[in-house]
Amino acid sequence: MNTFEEFDAELQRARGELAAMAERAPDDNVIETVRVQLEAVHNMTRGGRCPSQGEKDSLNFGLITSRELSDYPIAQILYELASYVTWWGHQRPY
Repeated sequence: MNTFEEFDAELQRARGELAAMAERAPDDNVIETVRVQLEAVHNMTRGGRCPSQGEKDSLNFGLITSRELSDYPIAQILYELASYVTWWGHQRPY
């Protein structure tokens, strides 16, 4: 992901997938936590707004994905979203 538009499209895709996963497994707290965090990311990034460092620090869906959801097809997109948010507003090391 190199642009906000690409990020936003992938975020929309991930939000839809996590909502569907939550419907299939309503008692899965891990899925619900990631779903709620993606909704927060959506809300904080409207109009291309870069989240504050405090907002970024409140998110851990990338870590949760690596520990709990790495076998799900959506995992790679979640990793990319987490990385994009982490480095947003900073020069990427690569």
